[in-house]
Amino acid sequence: MNKNRQITIEINAENARHECNITDYGFKDIFEASEKLGYRTIRYPIGAEAFLGFALIRDSERIVFSNSSLILSREIFSVAHEIGHHRLHLNEQGITLIKDDDFTERDELEVEANYFAACLLMPMEKIEKFIRLELKDKDIASWDGLDIARIQTAFNVSYDMTLIRLKALSILNDAIIEKLKNDKIEKTASKLLSVIGGSTKLCKASEVKKVPTEYLEWVITNYNEKLIPKKTLAAALNYVDLCPSDVNITDSLDEEEDSIDDLLRGMD
Repeated sequence: MNKNRQITIEINAENARHECNITDYGFKDIFEASEKLGYRTIRYPIGAEAFLGFALIRDSERIVFSNSSLILSREIFSVAHEIGHHRLHLNEQGITLIKDDDFTERDELEVEANYFAACLLMPMEKIEKFIRLELKDKDIASWDGLDIARIQTAFNVSYDMTLIRLKALSILNDAIIEKLKNDKIEKTASKLLSVIGGSTKLCKASEVKKVPTEYLEWVITNYNEKLIPKKTLAAALNYVDLCPSDVNITDSLDEEEDSIDDLLRGMD
């Protein structure tokens, strides 16, 4: 990635922060911010070994999907990464879908989306301000795991991402990073966060299920209009941990054998 492209991405990320009115160091809620930027944001636990997320344009709607089986800090990065795909890549050359299995790929689009996410979540000037004001310009050679945990908490990111970003900005060298990685191994990121009163939720998977309200309304309406049987209604509601008795429905005697796949295809 050349310097001009880097600057373009940095400006784009800064504009996104401005659109979300982010004045603090990091995002308090990247999922809410994603909605504010105009992306229908869906979170669903599809398994820790499944794909990480995707960015999609469907008709006139822009969708961000994240796997909530990932630990929260990784899911936060995933959403920032997918926002990057939307702002940098989708609609270019007819691209309408980018699915991410692994953010370590060296494909140019992935490198750019990673850089966007880093700039969005941890802007250079905000990091420098935090080091100066919150860490009191502490000698970097004497930093320990607690200092990284403090930065991690302020920017709502992972311990490892904090190290990667600080290295990319030439704030930390390899020797100091190795020492700080050892601190994490010895004490664990959760314990370091606990000591400083940070959120240990960053180290756990949320398993959140957040799907559009329109999905539920569509399913219930179709059942009440006798377009789908109760078995299909139950299967669809199960996606969000609900059952027919939890919603306002009109009992139907029609129990034709439609599948959940048929229902979801009908939403296309």
